[in-house]
Amino acid sequence: MFQQRVVSDDFLGKWQQTTNVMAGIFDVPAGLIMRVGPEQIEVLVSSHTPGNPYEAYEKAKLNTGLYCETVMATRSLLHVPHALEDEHWKDNPDVALNMISYLGVPLLWPDDEVFGTICVLDSKKRSYQQRYVDLLWEIKKAIEADFRLMEQQQKLISSNADLLDANRALSVSNGELKAALDKIGAMQAELLRAEKMSALGNLVAGVAHELNTPIGNGLLVASTLKSNVGTIARELATGVTRKHMDDFIGGVDQGADILLHCLGRAAELVDSFKQVAVDQSSRRRRQFDLRKTFGEILATVGTLIRQSGHQVLCEVEGDITMDSYPGALEQALLNLINNALVHAFPDGEQGQIRIAACRRADDFVEISVADDGIGIPQANLVRVFEPFFTTRLGQGGSGLGLHVVYNQVTTALCGSVQVMSEPSRGACFTLRVPRVAPASPSPA
Repeated sequence: MFQQRVVSDDFLGKWQQTTNVMAGIFDVPAGLIMRVGPEQIEVLVSSHTPGNPYEAYEKAKLNTGLYCETVMATRSLLHVPHALEDEHWKDNPDVALNMISYLGVPLLWPDDEVFGTICVLDSKKRSYQQRYVDLLWEIKKAIEADFRLMEQQQKLISSNADLLDANRALSVSNGELKAALDKIGAMQAELLRAEKMSALGNLVAGVAHELNTPIGNGLLVASTLKSNVGTIARELATGVTRKHMDDFIGGVDQGADILLHCLGRAAELVDSFKQVAVDQSSRRRRQFDLRKTFGEILATVGTLIRQSGHQVLCEVEGDITMDSYPGALEQALLNLINNALVHAFPDGEQGQIRIAACRRADDFVEISVADDGIGIPQANLVRVFEPFFTTRLGQGGSGLGLHVVYNQVTTALCGSVQVMSEPSRGACFTLRVPRVAPASPSPA
């Protein structure tokens, strides 16, 4: 029997940002996440882009020839460059909305049941290059990682309820308790893996959005230079004045400077992303400059910070060279920034997050992440690092963000982490880690 899947507002908000970024990168009016029902298909998330004819939560009947029906039936990618030039697609319902090109892939739950699709549509002919297809598959993987996180959260809630009932009744045996704890441990490991994959997916989308500006500006300059070359070539055939030739040379020189700047910015972003992505996916020990590493981390989440409307300040002492595990440190810092963005400021309020780092006399490095938000209630301060403790359980919060911080700092980095907070006066997380990590840290 068909089961309607419920999605919390936190995940919907995250996917809204994803579709907005996706529509911008693909340069289309419509980026959609569709959810299928027993007899209808629904627009679950629709990008906030000019010219988008689709609205969130509008529904359409199945078996009417929609593009998405074919994607779900075949469980494979569908690319329609121009529906009006294709006998099979020229009469499909989306053509009535002037959506004549389509690129979409299926979204599947962990049990392999079809959730719906993620797709982009345009009112003009589009033949997408392979890199766009690859990007759509990566976005699909990030959303399906969220599916796994959602299911594990629900299983965990059920498991905790079962354990509470068992403790109240005092009827569970030692063997049954051990089995239940083993099950929770396995689910914890799976949730940690899913959260890391989801974080990497966010980095991919963020860096792709950042790259769009310098690459787009570079393409515009290159197009202008090509047009100017055509103009001067025609004038050479009939006679060109010295002034026109001087103007042409000046324009080429200026255009080359802009291109070099745009390409240099793109190269810096790619280097930052490559370094952060590699370090997060491995337990590499290496020497690294702390200020440069923090800059690379903030570059990868620049879009998320700007969209939040909050201000992030970073003050790191110069000449701090670490010999440690940058992946663990980056994961901890990213989770602390995300924790502040999600929990510190009520909706609509603007705030500030301050990141600072300095070297101490005992060759330890002290790193702080402080905000001026609503603070943490005193009753919760002693529990914030516990696995699965969250004030937003069932609303997209896994309760693992600060546990990941504690786990990475105390095991991989062999340091310590503390939190201080007062209601309405913000919170401050302080990490103390050795500048040179011990030879054999505990496994994370």
